[in-house]
Amino acid sequence: MASEFYFDLKKAAIFQTVKWRKAFKLIKVFKKLFLVLFILTSLLFLYGFLGGNFSQNLNSKLLGLSIILLTLAIGGWFKLSFFNSKMAKPKLKAKISEAIFRPEEYNLAEFMSFEVAKAVWESKNNLTGLFYKLLCDNPELDFIFSRAILSLKEIKKNLKQHLKKTPTQTKLQPEFQATILESLKIAQKKEHQRVEVGDMITALAKHDSVFKKILIAANLKARDIENLTWWQEDLEEEARERKKFWEWKNLIKKGSLAKEWTAGYTVTLDRFSIDLSEVVKKRGFPKIIGHKKEIEAMERTLARQEINNVLLVGEPGTGRKSVVQGLATKSFLGQSLPGIIYKRVVALDIPALLAQVESREEAQTTLDKIFQEVVSAGNVILTINNFHNFVRSEIQPGIIDISGILSSYLSLSKFRIIAITTYSGLHKYIEQKPTILDLFEKVEVAEISERETLMFLERLALVQEKKYKKFVSYPALREIITLASRYLPALPFPKKAAGILNEVMVYVSQTKDKIVLPEQVAKIVSEKTQIPVGEIEIKEKEVLLNLESLIHQRIINQDEAVNEVSAALRRARAEVTVRKGPMGCFLFLGPTGVGKTETSKALAEIYFGSEARMIRMDMSEFQNIGDIPRLIGSPGEEGLLTTQVRENPFSLILLDEIEKAHPNILNLFLQVLDEGFLTDGLGRKVDFKNSIIIATSNAGYKIILEALREKAEWSGVKQKLLDYLFEKAIFRPEFINRFDAVIVFSPLSKENLLDIAELMFQKLKKNLKEKDIEFIITGALKEKIVELGFSPVFGAREMRRVIQDKVENILASALLSGELKRGDRVEIEPKEFKLKIG
Repeated sequence: MASEFYFDLKKAAIFQTVKWRKAFKLIKVFKKLFLVLFILTSLLFLYGFLGGNFSQNLNSKLLGLSIILLTLAIGGWFKLSFFNSKMAKPKLKAKISEAIFRPEEYNLAEFMSFEVAKAVWESKNNLTGLFYKLLCDNPELDFIFSRAILSLKEIKKNLKQHLKKTPTQTKLQPEFQATILESLKIAQKKEHQRVEVGDMITALAKHDSVFKKILIAANLKARDIENLTWWQEDLEEEARERKKFWEWKNLIKKGSLAKEWTAGYTVTLDRFSIDLSEVVKKRGFPKIIGHKKEIEAMERTLARQEINNVLLVGEPGTGRKSVVQGLATKSFLGQSLPGIIYKRVVALDIPALLAQVESREEAQTTLDKIFQEVVSAGNVILTINNFHNFVRSEIQPGIIDISGILSSYLSLSKFRIIAITTYSGLHKYIEQKPTILDLFEKVEVAEISERETLMFLERLALVQEKKYKKFVSYPALREIITLASRYLPALPFPKKAAGILNEVMVYVSQTKDKIVLPEQVAKIVSEKTQIPVGEIEIKEKEVLLNLESLIHQRIINQDEAVNEVSAALRRARAEVTVRKGPMGCFLFLGPTGVGKTETSKALAEIYFGSEARMIRMDMSEFQNIGDIPRLIGSPGEEGLLTTQVRENPFSLILLDEIEKAHPNILNLFLQVLDEGFLTDGLGRKVDFKNSIIIATSNAGYKIILEALREKAEWSGVKQKLLDYLFEKAIFRPEFINRFDAVIVFSPLSKENLLDIAELMFQKLKKNLKEKDIEFIITGALKEKIVELGFSPVFGAREMRRVIQDKVENILASALLSGELKRGDRVEIEPKEFKLKIG
């Protein structure tokens, strides 16, 4: 790296500024001193001159002295201005991108800001020393470290002690060079001309060993420091912009220069609407986060002369209204396209209109008048929320069909409208009226990214802090995004993140805690989802580490299945690897009655907390291609699978008899098993990443029965069974390969069956114990049940029916007749199944 790296601070133009820094620091002190003395002498002069308390000679001297002091203060101000604007920012001969591409041709020290160059010089080529100097001389870093819940005072103290033990570096070390190059790349990404303090701090977080240890101890990463520097720099930039009140973009925020006076009146519209342009003005034109493409697409459509109406489609919570407010901001400030700058963006409140008129005829007349006012005014962009509610044929309270009135205006160039709807509303209602739909340009609103959501939360957190008087830590915001993304997949960003932050703030406001921390976020998400999130508790650790034995309390034999499933769950919960698909995907093959379904039930109860967390789909009901809408939904119909997964994402999904499903339905599951999501019939993304999928199949059971008859080696049956499945095209290889494991359930031995009988009788014994009746389980009874209940074709499934017929029916009759009472001990004689009551 050394031959390709050129960094010499002494030869950089900024070095002259570093050398003169102490002199200008003195000038700054003297400027303040001269200014204070000027004020004092001026006050003395006024006291003597106006009150006649001093002689004329003394007054003249005071006036002269005050003028001299003012001149010196102004001179100091000019020198400092020259220092800050010229010396501290010398002209660059190239861009940072060129220096990164050819670092050997440019002195990289030229691209350091004054603060960074000063710290580099004083650190004497020591990377940790550079970190220490930046912390000491740049108070703006307090924001970053306080938000990260890091004690700056303690860090400085430890760094100082560390540096005392560190030898002086005579030349640049590889880590130092890597840090310089990294800081340049970060500055380029932020579109900085020079490496600023935040850029260097982020680079140090990636390369300085001491800083990295601090971050690891605090469960932070370098990207967290980078995010915090973005936050701090954004706030500083906004503060600087506000101070420049004389600039055009700040002046125009004070008013619209009477442009609305040139437009027509909208008296009726104003009665039943909200002027969004005025709303964003009162809110100080909040910064638009995300949705840049959607806003630009809206601008292009609205600026056209034909078909200049927008149908804004997106799920609630994706920020559809924010997109409209973003357009209103750009239009008000004159930052949009020529056809729509300085236009009023007005939200028509149709429900309010319907509440104030006496009949639908009057409502239609009023709407027609409003639309006429919009056309004559020429400066209005109309918006209608929940547009699908106002093109429906059925009559309901708060709903009216305006499509007849609206259709005559949509083709007019001076009539612009933004209709807001959902995917469900689009497919179910609007698409049923193609003449209306053809006059709109569809713009789809996707949820914002996690990075954009973090920016959104950072702004919201500052508002919430003022409201609740609690400090919101950065790790808490990061935890909100992580947990919301994983455990609330049915809701979009930023809605779900904002909702969690609001709930956490309410919760913390009821405690004595002053700081919002990740643990409190995890608690709220756990309560909302009934899912154990956050740090793994001791009890859950015990469950995960002993999962095999817990499952075997309900499942007899089938060690391979139990071991594979248990290992997959441990990997998922410990987050050892990043998975795209579900937590675990398994294909259970084997004859009926060997425990495939029972294993699934046991897993749902042990890991997910209840058998009710199991979503069971009988795939024999989906044998035709026309059954796909029933599975994933369609306009007007909820999907049997997708709806349940959206509502309960933390579930076990059992696909029973999957071999009977239509091949096209199996193709749908390829994406689920591989990517962990499925798009439903309404275009919504359904997340399966928090689920376990178990598919069961009896296909090829004849091979298993043949192996039983021939007493073949069981280890070879699995491959023979898979070969049969591929040969008969029951499953394709790419489908089988999507599963984490394909498990063939082995046949049950007599000992296994006796153990299963014991489990079944133990459940019965537990039920009778609640009635204060002791049920005696004998070996002879179990032997008889196994004899009557087992068959090679149906496995142990018939045993359940035999117990019902031979045991439970007799006990029920005895209880109802009074023969069997509380306090009795009962045993069943296995030959004729008669009761022995003691």
